[in-house]
Amino acid sequence: MAVSLSTNAMKLYSPVTGQFFGDFKGHSATINHISFSGPSTPHVLHSCSSDGTIRAWDTRSLQQVSCVSAGPSLEIFSFSFGGSDDNLLAAGIKSQVFFWDWRTKKQVACLEESHMDDVTQVHFVPDHQNKLVSASVDGLMCIFDTGGDINEDDCLESVLNMGTSIGKVGYLGDKNRKLWCLTHIETLSVWDWEDARLEANFEDARSLASDSWTLEHVDYFVDCHYSGEDDHLWVIGGTNAGTLGYFPVNYAGKGAIGSPASCSSGWSYRYR
Repeated sequence: MAVSLSTNAMKLYSPVTGQFFGDFKGHSATINHISFSGPSTPHVLHSCSSDGTIRAWDTRSLQQVSCVSAGPSLEIFSFSFGGSDDNLLAAGIKSQVFFWDWRTKKQVACLEESHMDDVTQVHFVPDHQNKLVSASVDGLMCIFDTGGDINEDDCLESVLNMGTSIGKVGYLGDKNRKLWCLTHIETLSVWDWEDARLEANFEDARSLASDSWTLEHVDYFVDCHYSGEDDHLWVIGGTNAGTLGYFPVNYAGKGAIGSPASCSSGWSYRYR
């Protein structure tokens, strides 16, 4: 388990025992996204930062093993690996989506017309590794097919309009055909990204979550989690007093947010 700190470092812990293993140091500005690699390289952690770099770290030696730089003045908000062989690296940088070949570290494309503001999220779709979803402060989610030439004319398939700044997105459902979306004004929605269809929209998500428990009002949402084993979507909400709850989301029919399955307290969270 890895966590990023306000000191621009990361710490590594055992998710089972909580044992502290060590620090990763190298970034010179805010770390915006961290992610472990897939099963083929389980000991590699990736991170991106406002210092304009995406770095790879060996969790056994706690050393940096690779780095891609977009430039010191280009903040990187999110990244994702995909493509036919998982070596295509996409990153959200300002209003653009950059692409590199991770093996050669060479930039291979840049999409600069699809968004008008900061790209907060880029995610290749599991089970559809040539499909990429980008999300932005401009309120748009764009679906690209990166299997051929990567340019706006050839690979932009559809655009989903949330109408407000998007914070986080992720996948759910059979073969990851659905997409959840959290906005910066704390709304939650679920989409069928293949058909570009809105399936559920929780504009009052905080109120629905707050009504489902007896604690303080839910002030913000941190993330969503999808459990493929039982096909359950959870939204993680928190209070300014430091309590977090995992709320089940029923996105079928009229939709509902239920009572939290678990709660924890003593947390502080800085949303970005």
